[in-house]
Amino acid sequence: MALLSADGFENYNDKADFDLTYPNNNLSDTYLSFPLEDRNGGRCMKWDCDHTYLNQVWRMGTSGWAVSQSINIFGFAFKCGLNDNGAGSTLTLPVTGSYGGMSIQFNPRSTTATVRRWGVSQQIIGYFEYAYDTWQYLEVKLKISNSGIIQIRLNEQTVIDWTGDNYYQNETFPITFSIALHDDQLWWFDDFYRGNDQGSYNNDFLGDIRIDVINPNGAGNYTDLTPSTGNNYECVDETLLDDSDYVEGINVGDKDSYSYPVVPTDIDDAGIKAVMIKNHAQKTAEANNIKIDALLRTGSTDYNSSAAQNLSDGEFSPIDFIFEKDPSDSNPWTQAKINACEFGMEVP
Repeated sequence: MALLSADGFENYNDKADFDLTYPNNNLSDTYLSFPLEDRNGGRCMKWDCDHTYLNQVWRMGTSGWAVSQSINIFGFAFKCGLNDNGAGSTLTLPVTGSYGGMSIQFNPRSTTATVRRWGVSQQIIGYFEYAYDTWQYLEVKLKISNSGIIQIRLNEQTVIDWTGDNYYQNETFPITFSIALHDDQLWWFDDFYRGNDQGSYNNDFLGDIRIDVINPNGAGNYTDLTPSTGNNYECVDETLLDDSDYVEGINVGDKDSYSYPVVPTDIDDAGIKAVMIKNHAQKTAEANNIKIDALLRTGSTDYNSSAAQNLSDGEFSPIDFIFEKDPSDSNPWTQAKINACEFGMEVP
């Protein structure tokens, strides 16, 4: 496994939608919105700090995201704006707990970012310059160890390349990714990915990527699941998250597949890193072994993910499946290959 997750924030309308994917945030909906202000005219995540310190408002710490001694990689687009009095803001990225890993501080009233390694103590290891009111792409590679690694790239240019001790013996894993903001300033985020160095593909910096979302627009080969109303695909075709309609199934082998519009034509085939099938699902039956699996159909052949996933009991939660390569030939994706697929889900 290399690429673990990605998010372009296109499917969120408000904090209630955001909470379905990131339940461990403590950000008030007063400060969070998802306007059509991203780099390509779509939605992004926007924070208005409003003189409020927001500690660890966006936290990711799922199992498999990071473990001791492994190399973790993440990237995202960001833009920050000056406020009325010209002050800056502080953004910290502690990618672990209190005493291990690293942090990046975007300093108030400055366009200089300070990078610290965390271990038994904090230590500044370098600085880099960024810009206001401009979309930029930040990537970090981190290994927490007595022989740790901290590499940072801004707009695909290396600005920090450090090795040394950033491990604290009492550190608890798994690692969390979190952001904290303060001061009166706007921040925008978009096109987030996270991964690691495992496997032979997508196991390093991905570069300045963009994440495009396509939603079902018709029925596919299978309509085994039961719709809450109307046609199956109409229960899962919304652009913004909506659990008022849904499809459900309990019998092993039940499948739904859907047709999709073509992917944006300005995508370069060489820039397609993976396909992610994103679901929001829950368990409603008493049986404790109800799971969900991804379904990908191309040609006349069905493909599933490498492992089905468990469902939460009684509440919708995000279930994502990543196909880094086309399973039909184990080669990289192209526009034509994606356009030839149906995507859906199966009861395994």
